[in-house]
Amino acid sequence: MVELIAESMEQTEYFETEIETYEWNTYVGRVLDPEYQDNGFIPCIGLSGTFNPESFCNALHHSDNIGACCNLNGISDSELDELMDSARYGQEVAQDNALRAERYDEVWNYLAEERYSSITHFDLETSVSNTDVHGFEMWPFQEGMYSYNMFAPQDEQIMWIDRDTAAGDSELSDLVEGGTLSIAVGANIESFDPPHSSDTTSTLAQNFLFESLVANDTEGNIYPWLAESYELLDTTDIDRTAYADYMSTVETTEEGVPDTDEQIIIQHPEDNPAEDDEVRVLLPDDAVEAAEDGTYGMHYRYSLQEGVEFHNGDEMTAEDVVATYEYYENSQLAPQTFDSVLTAVEVDEYTVDVYAQIADAEAERELPGILVLNANQLAEIEKGSLDPREDNVPIGTGPYEFAEFEDEQYYEVTKSDNYWVEQQGVAEAFSWFDGSDAFPDGPVIDGFEVEIVPDDSTRSGALQNGEIDSTYGLNSSTLDDFDSSEDYIVYGVETGGYEYIQYPVNVEPFDDPRLRKAINHLIPRQAIVENVLNGYGRPAWTDLPELAQGSGTADYDALEDEIRPTNEYDPERAAELLEEIAAEN
Repeated sequence: MVELIAESMEQTEYFETEIETYEWNTYVGRVLDPEYQDNGFIPCIGLSGTFNPESFCNALHHSDNIGACCNLNGISDSELDELMDSARYGQEVAQDNALRAERYDEVWNYLAEERYSSITHFDLETSVSNTDVHGFEMWPFQEGMYSYNMFAPQDEQIMWIDRDTAAGDSELSDLVEGGTLSIAVGANIESFDPPHSSDTTSTLAQNFLFESLVANDTEGNIYPWLAESYELLDTTDIDRTAYADYMSTVETTEEGVPDTDEQIIIQHPEDNPAEDDEVRVLLPDDAVEAAEDGTYGMHYRYSLQEGVEFHNGDEMTAEDVVATYEYYENSQLAPQTFDSVLTAVEVDEYTVDVYAQIADAEAERELPGILVLNANQLAEIEKGSLDPREDNVPIGTGPYEFAEFEDEQYYEVTKSDNYWVEQQGVAEAFSWFDGSDAFPDGPVIDGFEVEIVPDDSTRSGALQNGEIDSTYGLNSSTLDDFDSSEDYIVYGVETGGYEYIQYPVNVEPFDDPRLRKAINHLIPRQAIVENVLNGYGRPAWTDLPELAQGSGTADYDALEDEIRPTNEYDPERAAELLEEIAAEN
């Protein structure tokens, strides 16, 4: 894909291009370095969005995400920040989905005008399994593919292994218990520590072990999970200046950042650390005080399941949930967590109150968006060290327990003997479950063996040789071969995943939006999908995929009619823009 874009740029005779490639995890480390934005590179990377439209604009462009995932090139535009915030935050959009959609349309049009990034296509997520794997369905986000399939009562989804009968129109009555499923992933598991990692493979590995307060089905509907139930108790009409009386004053550094080691929950909107010697910030203890005094945007109450045990036998309580939120402070995922979360407070042993800073249209999904960790374990380790390479075996509440891990080689999990859903029964554990009596009370596969095989062709060969049962992310050129064979099944679904390039806006001449627009017109999106992906994808004529359209635009057809011309392959228009720039320089 990058080669096509580079060739297209060179054909204009205005550019000389050079492509640098890196091993995946090395690359991630490079582009997430805050100093990366100063080198003038155009990074190309993939990102997994969510059911929320903000994940297709905020992560790439909000100034809060500079140096985090995935504002890679230092985009900082206060007007754009305000547009994105106005589409997500405030009572108006929290209570009026139509208004929220209209405001997101303003965001998409602004992005088309400024062209800080270019989303090239939306992925068609694919997985290939042999016919021993039954009941498999695609999940729209790669990191949840196997955790969803192993046990998802919200969709009555269950996967099993039957080595004697070929998969086809399998039903629950055909279910076979037991066996070990062998899968292969395309990158090393960089971390087993949920808030201190953001790569897809690490999250996939963590999802065997850890669970959240809530779960989603394939359409994005939310169901209580570790929380037996939850409710919105209160919403108030405040903005972030309402926290001024609770804020602490801290000095700023020469680099123009607040000088504190604590998590900054909110920085006063009127203060500028790049110009001021001191700024007002809301720190974690300040946030608790504010919530206790009734200063908050939203107040959710989560009533926890009782009798849920961690893999070490500890019972999960409110203490674990609150400790997890605290553990997320100053982590890699802190920007995405504390863009909404104000604080989490233990009410009693099985009740947690979680507060949002201001009214948030995405609060119901975003506030509980943590993987719950064991408070006793967190008290004994340093932040970021929840990893077997640090001699800290991860302990969760999930259906599988950590068994073995060899760095860059393999990872194994085994079914837990005391999984809480199996102990209670699925119908007792989840009041919302109205599925078949034949649906099992937990996963039926005994264990998973995860082979780490970065090379696509090697993973393909391993599947063909019977060394593994399933894999994903194969080169599109091989998918047709698997699809034509009776021995394999290819699964696919359009996902929230997308690929994008981002322009180094702080380095001349990329500070000129005409240059960025010109390059965008040189991206052959249709050719990328047809020739590189063999049709396994969809050109990004807008920045919004199908699964987030419901709350992300007032009228998708109208949006595409308006935005698509700015994303069409158009070398003539690109040349016109380049001529303008050349005439002035």
